[in-house]
Amino acid sequence: MKDKRSHTELLAELQKLSTELQAKEIELEEATDIIDAIRNGEVDALVMKSGQGHQLFTLKSADQTYRIFIEQMTEGAVTLNSSGNILYANSQFGTLLNTLLEKITGHTFVNFVAEADRSYFESLFERSWQHNSKGELSLSGIHGNLVPVQLSLNILSLDEGMSMSIILTDLTEQKESQRLLYQKNIELEAAHALTRKFNLHLEETVKLRTKDLENSIYQKTLVERELRSNQEQLSRVLETMAEGVTIIDFGGNVIYANPMAKKILGLKDEENIRNIYNDARWTNVTLDGDVLPADKHPVAITLSEEQPMHDYEIGIQPANGERFYISINAAPIRDENGEIISGIATFMDVTHRRKVFEQKDEFISVASHELKTPITSLKASLQLLRRLNTGAESELFHKLMEQANKSMNRVSVLIEDLLNTSKFTGGQLHLNKNKINLYELIAGCCDELRLEDQYCITMRGDKTLNVEIDAYKIEQVLINLINNAIKYASESLEILINVERFGALAKVAVIDKGPGIPPEVVPHLFDRYYRVDPAGRQYSGLGLGLYISSEIIKKHGGQIGVESEPGSGSTFWFTLPCAPQ
Repeated sequence: MKDKRSHTELLAELQKLSTELQAKEIELEEATDIIDAIRNGEVDALVMKSGQGHQLFTLKSADQTYRIFIEQMTEGAVTLNSSGNILYANSQFGTLLNTLLEKITGHTFVNFVAEADRSYFESLFERSWQHNSKGELSLSGIHGNLVPVQLSLNILSLDEGMSMSIILTDLTEQKESQRLLYQKNIELEAAHALTRKFNLHLEETVKLRTKDLENSIYQKTLVERELRSNQEQLSRVLETMAEGVTIIDFGGNVIYANPMAKKILGLKDEENIRNIYNDARWTNVTLDGDVLPADKHPVAITLSEEQPMHDYEIGIQPANGERFYISINAAPIRDENGEIISGIATFMDVTHRRKVFEQKDEFISVASHELKTPITSLKASLQLLRRLNTGAESELFHKLMEQANKSMNRVSVLIEDLLNTSKFTGGQLHLNKNKINLYELIAGCCDELRLEDQYCITMRGDKTLNVEIDAYKIEQVLINLINNAIKYASESLEILINVERFGALAKVAVIDKGPGIPPEVVPHLFDRYYRVDPAGRQYSGLGLGLYISSEIIKKHGGQIGVESEPGSGSTFWFTLPCAPQ
């Protein structure tokens, strides 16, 4: 078949084929050059364009050390071509975006920039081709989270052309620190504003106060002078006091002692009192001569009970010397918060007073013995006269005899009290103890009491309690307590005696329904020679009954006390150790 195309058309087609052949030869030559470059290790990666976009293919053998360094960087690193496509990205960049590198390489970098910062990045990217640049923007991760970063853009001149290297530093922690710092700055500014306001107010206040202060400085100076003078006077008073003064801490250590304190205790001026409870140079003793325990010292008592002690007598036995006696007043010292920090004690030598008491007691003892002999003889004579009475005497004789016997009994009781008091003071009271049923003892004692018809004694309680006691002495205590109830609670027609077990003790209570005892009187009821005188009424007696009762109970190892409220009657009680079963 003959080709009908013209000569001109054939020439044109031939020319076209020749051109395409030359192009293919050029491409073949370029491919050959690329293959040679790959073989010679001159190519790191290839960027291929496909339907899914540009893809980067790297060669394993190229610059391995450099790649390891880039991969271990804490910053993200990417390489862009002139179109902004990602030719390479390290794993840290993928971590910033929380995205796999396969989904990053070959894509346009701007797609990973937050939408609000894209125009800024394009401007920065374009400017960076002229010179290296830096900037800050936010990347947008695959889940839409924003990551603030700092960009450092540097031009790379490669064999295949110009590229852009970007180093990305994560600013998340820095931005958070800046945010916190900004918040703190706001708070600080608010505080400064408040401070300035306060300072303005303070300045006004200071001006007013300064004026007042200037007016009062002179007066304060005078007060300070007076205070200093008072302190000096107080110091002189303490140094010249006729009483010893000591300040003691909780351990008994003496913080301060004036000269008289040292003198009373027989120390020289240069010697110091170390411990008021325990000092090798002397021994603290009770009035009976027993060693005084540290916790029974009046200073220890006032510190533990937080109450002052007044006129508390103890003996001081020097290591080499004659025993003497002191009377101590003690009180706690408190700080500005009311807490006790130490104690102060003042004391004076009362040896002479103690000797006077001993002489008085000795006199009482001698007088009692001297009185007891004729009184006993008189009592026997009266009893004999009564027995010899034939009934012929007048009614007056009987009345006088009865009155004489009552008076004789009263005198005998007074003499017995004086003798007992003398024995207690001299530590000569001896007990004749026997095991006895307490309830039966009290019942027998009450039967022997001669009471007027209007009084009634009622007993109740435990009838099985046994005690080891001096029965005669305990009867004396009971009689004193019952007579005391009759004397001071005459309106109480019933007197109740209650006996009960109180742990290892037997407790006896004498209860009346009288007018009660004033609170200020109660602490002194068991003092020697103390007599209650309610409403101006006079009662007979020496004020020794309760004192003697107290000493008898203490000698038995028990305790004695009273509970009373005005208008509600009184309860006098004592305890005794129970006998072993």
